[in-house]
Amino acid sequence: MHEEVLPEGKDRDFVLIEEDVTDLGSQISRLKDMIIKEKEAEIQASSLDLERAKWIINFLEQENKQLTEKQAIMELQMIRENRQMAKKRKIKMTSLDQEIEDDQESWLERVNIHLENVLEKANKEKKMLRHMAYHYLTWNKICKIRVKKLKAKLKRALRSKKEQDKLEILAEA
Repeated sequence: MHEEVLPEGKDRDFVLIEEDVTDLGSQISRLKDMIIKEKEAEIQASSLDLERAKWIINFLEQENKQLTEKQAIMELQMIRENRQMAKKRKIKMTSLDQEIEDDQESWLERVNIHLENVLEKANKEKKMLRHMAYHYLTWNKICKIRVKKLKAKLKRALRSKKEQDKLEILAEA
């Protein structure tokens, strides 16, 4: 039996060179075993990718919660600071003080916009990772079904091989 060896990640085509016709059944079973092992490796890789995606989704959900809490805390702190400053001064603001107050408000607005953008980005990543997790689950199921089908074919091939051997023994007798 001879195999063409290709770099990893590419499809492999198996070429059988007829060396011994009686050994064809064992060659077929070896090929099927190799295919089954390859599919099982794909299933394991898909499972690992699924676990990574779940971990990342969990991480992003926690980060999302933290960002929303941080945004709310910053807004409350700014409101409290503004109230405290207003109580302390109790005088009319000069034009310079008014400009400083306006700058603080615009800064707060810019921070809020930035945090909203970060939150949107995290939500998009979370949605994409959920889609990836679904994809890997589906791919994992497909690979398992393929492995089951290949095992069933292997059993049938082995049964038919045994039956042919029995018939040959009876024919010789």
